[in-house]
Amino acid sequence: MEFWRVLNWHPDASTPADNGHPLYIWPRQGAGRVDDPDHEYTVLYVGDTAEGAAAEAFGRYPVWTSDILAPPPGTPAGTVKALVKYEGDPAILDLDDPEVLQDWSLRPSNVVSRDRASTQQWARSMFETDDYAGLSWWSFYEPRWASFGLWDIAGLTLAGDPEPLTVTHDAVQEAAALIRRVIT
Repeated sequence: MEFWRVLNWHPDASTPADNGHPLYIWPRQGAGRVDDPDHEYTVLYVGDTAEGAAAEAFGRYPVWTSDILAPPPGTPAGTVKALVKYEGDPAILDLDDPEVLQDWSLRPSNVVSRDRASTQQWARSMFETDDYAGLSWWSFYEPRWASFGLWDIAGLTLAGDPEPLTVTHDAVQEAAALIRRVIT
């Protein structure tokens, strides 16, 4: 499988423990759909397409300018927004499968709920089975795209170098066109 992510990349980040490395997972989690508020595991959020990853990263902005590509204040000089591609074959529980939803007594509305205490609770139950490396569900921005929350990334490998993003990058352009964002 291929997975895509937009991240704050720094070319000198040499290990996954270094902020700016393509496999770095921000340790202060708790607000994401399948995060663990008890901090016993962390989650890497990725998409199944480059444009889906761009939409998830920037979709909240109605107008896309180069400003949305700026790394957060306080990041080391040389940090840029980049698109990263991973490959791997982790065991994924597909929450877009009606049988899976039935097995877990979930409805589609449970999966997309903004009640994070609820979504994190069922995600924790799925994590505790030790049967899955993560979960997938449909993207908020385009249901044809899948979003993934992976708590086991041991089998992921980088597939190429990170690609620094600009507003003219194909993934950014395609995401903006599909989810109807203005690029200036």
